[in-house]
Amino acid sequence: MIFKASPAALRRPVKKFVSSRLALCVLLAVLSASFTSSAFAQEDWIKTGTGLGVEKIRLAAADFKASNADPKNADLVKTFNDTLWNDLDNAGIFDMVSKSFYPLQAPGQPSDIKFGDWSGNPVNASMLAFGSLGAVGNSATVTGWLYDVKNTNSPQVLGKQYQDAATSDAVRVIAHKFADEIIFRLGGGIPGIAETKIYFVSSRTGHKEIWSMDYDGANQHQVTHLGSVALSPRISPDGSRIAFSALTKNGWDIMMYSLDLNRTVAFPHFGATNLSPAWSPDGLKLAFSSSRTGDPEIYAVDASGGNLRRLTEAKGPDVSPV
Repeated sequence: MIFKASPAALRRPVKKFVSSRLALCVLLAVLSASFTSSAFAQEDWIKTGTGLGVEKIRLAAADFKASNADPKNADLVKTFNDTLWNDLDNAGIFDMVSKSFYPLQAPGQPSDIKFGDWSGNPVNASMLAFGSLGAVGNSATVTGWLYDVKNTNSPQVLGKQYQDAATSDAVRVIAHKFADEIIFRLGGGIPGIAETKIYFVSSRTGHKEIWSMDYDGANQHQVTHLGSVALSPRISPDGSRIAFSALTKNGWDIMMYSLDLNRTVAFPHFGATNLSPAWSPDGLKLAFSSSRTGDPEIYAVDASGGNLRRLTEAKGPDVSPV
């Protein structure tokens, strides 16, 4: 006996097979897209920043030890250690080792160093800065070393001794100097900025005066004491003088302050309104804006104020020759 299926019965399995095959294709496509997206997510990334591809030197900066029992040492040593650490950390070229990993006994001189304690785990440093500070009367002496603790045969990279007044400000300066020495030696001969001074205008005394501070904002002190208005401080390229504009009994003048003498020094009065001094790169010339002929124009003089000559001839004000 032969059974003959109806046309409808013949179509049903075919439709079911086609639907299953289509569903399988869709599932495979979704899974493929998921795996592809996951792969791209792992590989397609961009990293930005400074010093990429350059391995930072792992540097330990041990707290400097007091070299004697002078009672001033405690505060001076803390100021020095905090300043040195911040300078080295701010340089951005070192992987600073946390002090929590350091050995309990900090070295104050080379004979105190146990190389394995610093070159091995957990410190695992490549370089170690260490030393001592001692006050005697009104003077403080700082002796510092930089050692390559991976090189036990010839470890010394740097050895310096500094002497200055036994004050927090003076000790900060010494710390800045030592930090810049380390940065110069380990940073490929690029000078550090720790000794940099910033000159600015502040009215905190009731008058606008010129002030200075370290690059990190510390050690702020007043430079000028005119009791008037001082603006636009410009440091000379050799760092010895500050040219600025000041309101005097003669009007707005260009004035000069000597950082070597810690006082204002003589500079010519040009009459009218004189503003915005700017040094030439070699420090031999000074440009400024002056209205001595009517409209403000740009003039140039020697660093001493001699040989005045006009540079601009345009109608209307010419100012800010920076």
